[in-house]
Amino acid sequence: MNPISISVIIPVLNEEAVIGRCLSCLDGQKLGPDQFEVIVVDSGSVDGTLGIVRAFEGSLKLTICQKTAVHISALRNLGAASAKGQFLAFLDADCLASPEWLTTALDQLSNGDGGVMGAFYSIPEGSSWVARAWYAGLTMRKGPVTYVPSGTLFVSRRVFLSIGGFDEALSTSEDFEFCQRVAEAGYKVLALPSLSTVHLGTPQTLRAFYRKQRWHGNGVRTAAFRKGFAKTVLQTAHTLLGVMACVIAIPVSLLSGNVVPLMVASGFLFLGAAMLASRTALKRRNGAVLVPLMLLHLVYGIARSLSLLGLTGKRDTQTTGSSYGSCTERARAD
Repeated sequence: MNPISISVIIPVLNEEAVIGRCLSCLDGQKLGPDQFEVIVVDSGSVDGTLGIVRAFEGSLKLTICQKTAVHISALRNLGAASAKGQFLAFLDADCLASPEWLTTALDQLSNGDGGVMGAFYSIPEGSSWVARAWYAGLTMRKGPVTYVPSGTLFVSRRVFLSIGGFDEALSTSEDFEFCQRVAEAGYKVLALPSLSTVHLGTPQTLRAFYRKQRWHGNGVRTAAFRKGFAKTVLQTAHTLLGVMACVIAIPVSLLSGNVVPLMVASGFLFLGAAMLASRTALKRRNGAVLVPLMLLHLVYGIARSLSLLGLTGKRDTQTTGSSYGSCTERARAD
């Protein structure tokens, strides 16, 4: 039997709607089934997730781990701790990999320095203007980058363990923080479009986009003063100051009959969004995305501002703490 080359680690929590499609894609990989394992780390699912996962026991080299009351970073770390592969592949339950995903990754990883390789998500077919404007342009990013999302991230197990894995104190943005430490340790962080997966969880509405950015802002708040987070914090702070200025300017303008304060405050608020949207539109050479991106940058800034202030909603609150984690290897029928 060939040694395991890659361990694919998938954290799950009530993912019955998508986990079957995710595992089917892994079952269809061109890489030999004995060359990779799949480690599903469950955080206390109460739906049919684990039943669907166990249905793949006969075709995948499968291990199921369970750990509750922790952030997703801890789930990824538990999976890595039980991995046997030379390389680790972190995949999210709502991501669909192409049949060549693992063979392409293994070829690239074998020639790399052990650092991070990955890709930005592809959006599903028929996606809305929200998804097309914000996410579609990310897929083709190639070469050195500041980070790649942990839903499609490869790294050697040696490097992962040497830098301590993901920071379990972070509820989100653990991928960005992890990649910063990888780069600081002297390894590369590379984006390769050929490793992209289709992200079924791509936000398709303004409301979903807002909620996602507000949720991600929680991790940024925790790591706000760490290296690499300054850009996000500055953009958030600019929006927050703009919103506060408008709140003050509205009654001032109404009481004084002078619209100048409101115009100045509104101009300050929209300036940052306009600059960021213009830069992206120029990079893509697509002027049609300018206005949608301006709106999305404003929504992004407002959502992150609320998170920075600690004003969390129901979805933002996650249970934290430590608990015992266990893993059970499921035998594959050969």
